[in-house]
This record gives sequence, C-alpha cells and structure tokens, in this order.
Amino acid sequence: MVIPLSQIDAGEKVRVVWVASPPDMARRLQDLGFAPDEEVMCVLRGRPGGMRAYLVQGAVIGLRESDSREIFVETARTG
Repeated sequence: MVIPLSQIDAGEKVRVVWVASPPDMARRLQDLGFAPDEEVMCVLRGRPGGMRAYLVQGAVIGLRESDSREIFVETARTG
C-alpha cells in the first residue's frame, strides 16, 4: 500500500516510492536521503502538525509534517 510518510507510526519501516514536492524541495529531500527505493523509519512523532524524525541512510532527519505528506512510501500494512 502506498501512503504519505506522515501517516506511518514510530518504529515503522517503509520504502520511498516517490516525492511529490515542487522540484527544488524534491531535490532537497532526495539529497537528505528521501529518494525512491530508500528505506526510512519513523523514530519520533511530535504533536499533530509538528515535527517528525526519520532514520534514513544512517542519519536522523527532522521534517515538518507538511513536508512528510509529500513523500509517498510503500508499506506492508493491510486495511
């Protein structure tokens, strides 16, 4: 199932499918490791609408929820 990165739970691992941000932001996110086929794990979810932290390529990266909504990931979740 493909969902926005913002919807995964802390501790959940997913794989990036595509980044739907405007070109400049998409390049920035890909430079940070949010590129297709990269594995990402949510390590911290802040309050709704706030920051979230993700482990990608061995580094913890903080993203605003609005940015994480533009990164689409594949998960094994059902229903």
